[in-house]
Amino acid sequence: MKNTIFYLTIFLFFTSLSYAVEPVDKNYRESFSNEALKEDYYKLQMRTASFFDRQTSSVNGLIESYRGTSNFSYDLFSHSFVVGKNGVLDAQAFTYDQAVAALAYLLAGQNKKTEKILRICQREFLASKGDYIGLYNAYKTDVPRKRWGLTAGVDGNRVHLGPNMWVAMAALQYTAITGKTDFVPFVIDMLKWAENIKHYTLSDGQKGAASMGYGWQPPDWSKVYSTENVIDHYAVLKMIKKLYVTKPKDIKPYFEKAGYEIEDVDEELENIERWLVRLIYDKKKGTFNMGYNPNGVDKTDALDTVSWAINAITPERLKELNIDPFELMKFADYNYYVTDIVEKTEISGYDFTNQQGRRKNYRMIWFEGTCFHITTFQLMSRYAESTGNHELAEIYRQKAVSILTDVQKASEKINMVDKALPYTSKNPGEKQIFTTFANEWEIPRGKNGTWVASSSSTGWYLMAASAFNPFDFDSSVNYKIFDD
Repeated sequence: MKNTIFYLTIFLFFTSLSYAVEPVDKNYRESFSNEALKEDYYKLQMRTASFFDRQTSSVNGLIESYRGTSNFSYDLFSHSFVVGKNGVLDAQAFTYDQAVAALAYLLAGQNKKTEKILRICQREFLASKGDYIGLYNAYKTDVPRKRWGLTAGVDGNRVHLGPNMWVAMAALQYTAITGKTDFVPFVIDMLKWAENIKHYTLSDGQKGAASMGYGWQPPDWSKVYSTENVIDHYAVLKMIKKLYVTKPKDIKPYFEKAGYEIEDVDEELENIERWLVRLIYDKKKGTFNMGYNPNGVDKTDALDTVSWAINAITPERLKELNIDPFELMKFADYNYYVTDIVEKTEISGYDFTNQQGRRKNYRMIWFEGTCFHITTFQLMSRYAESTGNHELAEIYRQKAVSILTDVQKASEKINMVDKALPYTSKNPGEKQIFTTFANEWEIPRGKNGTWVASSSSTGWYLMAASAFNPFDFDSSVNYKIFDD
């Protein structure tokens, strides 16, 4: 009887705590959830926060991107597998995953943990890296912070636009949700940094989008332009502009102190739209290409160029730019929608690319990508409704529910601690290689063939279940900063 009372007390405590944590309008969120997920949502919040607590390095406070990776790595020079002492990716913290974790903590109502991640990133961003500043793509989590900063991880000294912008995005969501403006100067620092990265020059001499950045080569990253990274930059610019226009008394002083103007934001937004429309959007295919490099436009197809473009630019603005968001959605379904078997269960979701993009005879479900495409379905459902297309709005809504249900199913079947998700539906052996695209990004291998928990997939699962779009200040979110 005492045990029953104890567990009931704990349950009621966490239930009451969780019900107070509702950043996204409950009715809106639940319109995209099955009945089981509606009941388990608050448990999912707590499990996700618990997962990221486990992933937090006790050495330097960074969020580890994976857990349980194999000791084997593939050596490109000897074309053979070599074995190390520890899991190849176990002590690695990718910068993008710091942002995902920060956003997940926000959705779980654990704002202090979000703030801690952002403080670490802010300090590291300003740490000198020779001739430049910025956040490396990845950091080691088993090395304490030195006087000069954190230790670069598996990606070496690469400093790329996208991961830095994701941290800025998380900082702006923190600002809006909490109403605290502490990180606005940090975001302005990051935007000024991005402004000084080499930009593309169009054929008529007009300025386009920023390049990926710099660091360990090849290739020369100042000559590589990534649609995905550019869209991240666009989202941050648009969000800080909304803060500036809506709350000028709170935000304008930070601009003035930094010597930054709202005209700088507008100019960069125009640069990006010009680059996307004139160079990257492929009218024949009805989608965005992957980017541009010294060989010309990279015509590889990638899911995030659809999902993130819609979420960041918005369907309304895309339409104004003569880009049909409905056609983008059709392209994604035709090229990226796949089914795979996960623990003897058929699961549906979305791949990184199509058969041409991988040039191999296998497809897979990318759980991170599947979850962020769910948020695109959610947004497009509302947009279709606003245009009077009620039938398509319902189709998008049902698709969001269906795919989210399959992600939930995969989480249950794989059954890792805290119901974490792996990176993809493939579970490679220790000497087996699956790649995201043709020749890059091997899928993490687990020890003895076990599943590997992924921070990006697990964090995005909560965002999808919350119907939360991190690329914009969405009307479905309860933002304190916009309260009058």
